[in-house]
Amino acid sequence: MAEKKSQLTPELRKEIVELAIETYRKEVEKHREQNRDRRLHNTKMLMEKYRGFVVHSESAVYDALQVDGDEELRDIMELMDCGEKGFSVESVRQSVARTRILVHHVNRMLEFYEYRCKNSKKSEDARRFRVIKAVYLDEENKTPETLAEEEHVEVRTIYRDLKAAIQELSALIFGYFE
Repeated sequence: MAEKKSQLTPELRKEIVELAIETYRKEVEKHREQNRDRRLHNTKMLMEKYRGFVVHSESAVYDALQVDGDEELRDIMELMDCGEKGFSVESVRQSVARTRILVHHVNRMLEFYEYRCKNSKKSEDARRFRVIKAVYLDEENKTPETLAEEEHVEVRTIYRDLKAAIQELSALIFGYFE
């Protein structure tokens, strides 16, 4: 049997390789964009839930020894022969540990972000931290409209500040990877 010669010319092979490389690059960029969008969404959600995370990490009860004044619980523990070691809900204990680590990490990144914003030569950087603090961190959160009045800027500027701050915090919290 005679072998058939390949119909692919060097030019056609080069074109196919270039097309494959371009397709691969587009897929990589699409994946990066999806990750970036997910990180921004997660950072915003993290900031929205931050106060709740702090309360959970400081106040969750996962061990019977944390319960004061509940005589009925003490009687039950004696009947179960729990003694000094007590009784705990392991899933809650693990959740508290993970949440404390997360809160500690976010606190560190917020401290760094605050330092960077306050030491910036740009006035909008300091305002961005004030906006993030007022919207997500302070006991009583403020609306963008209230902040716009206090900062003497347009409401759109407050929303732009929030978006920019979330982007910067996202990189700090989840890392710089592109």
